[in-house]
Amino acid sequence: RPSSAASSAASPRPEELEAGGWGSIREATEAIGLALALAPLEPLQTPWGLFDSQGRRLKDVAELRRAPVAFFQEIGVWTWPAVREGFEQRVEGVGGSTAVLRTLSLRPKVFEVRDFLSKGETEEVMRLGEQQGLHASKGMMQSKDRDRGTAHSQFRTSKQAWLSNSLSPVVKELDGRVAELTRVPASHNEPVQLLRYGEGQYYHAHNDWTELELYADQPQVWIDSHFGFQGRLATVFWYLNDVAQGGETIFPKHGQPVCEPLSRGGPGTRHCEGSEDPDMTSCAKGLKVPPRQGSVVLWYNFHPSGRGDRN
Repeated sequence: RPSSAASSAASPRPEELEAGGWGSIREATEAIGLALALAPLEPLQTPWGLFDSQGRRLKDVAELRRAPVAFFQEIGVWTWPAVREGFEQRVEGVGGSTAVLRTLSLRPKVFEVRDFLSKGETEEVMRLGEQQGLHASKGMMQSKDRDRGTAHSQFRTSKQAWLSNSLSPVVKELDGRVAELTRVPASHNEPVQLLRYGEGQYYHAHNDWTELELYADQPQVWIDSHFGFQGRLATVFWYLNDVAQGGETIFPKHGQPVCEPLSRGGPGTRHCEGSEDPDMTSCAKGLKVPPRQGSVVLWYNFHPSGRGDRN
């Protein structure tokens, strides 16, 4: 990441740091943050972190020196680098094996892992959903839509159920496998949200993180998200069956620029040239990821800086 003093048109320049005086990994991260001219940490913000190429947090300076390459994460938790579309990286220790993470998109960062679930596991998850009972999908209504009396069915017509680890050893196993893929502890995972789409049903395009300015008069939303510092870092989307046609997950803002990329975001950075919001009800444009039984799609809802990704 270039210094915040650099112009947006300038190429990032390497920073040279003297590491001889670092006595702890905290001193190392602070020195790197200072060199990058990052804003000081705020009270609820996760401290910056250093990781090896497999997403393991570096615990001390000795580990940092031994690592062939290290990654500094301003967001404080590991996020897989996208590198380029089509790039494949091997993720060790996923379900007792090695997963292949393939980059589908850079903006937003979207990856695919094939054969993440077995056929038997997909069938068990669907069975559990039927057992729990599928209900009309509902979400958190933005203030303007709540004030208009907008029905949830105007945004989504799918059916859903929530599956906790206690329901089945399979769900617990998959929860742990997801944590091994993302390198985020399973204790941070939400319960599994099972969605079923009948023919013609939909879930209109939306962000999987909370733009707090859209909930200005809903203080509980702000509190629940720790005022923006506790959100849904990533989404791991499981495909449980194949279909003959349709069923894609669509990213309608695929490839759009990030407005003021070196800022922390906010209302003034939501739109810029080339970043217009498309018709969120349309499936005509954008990156389309077709369903494939047993595959998962991983996307990040935040940039490595901790700023929400509107793409």
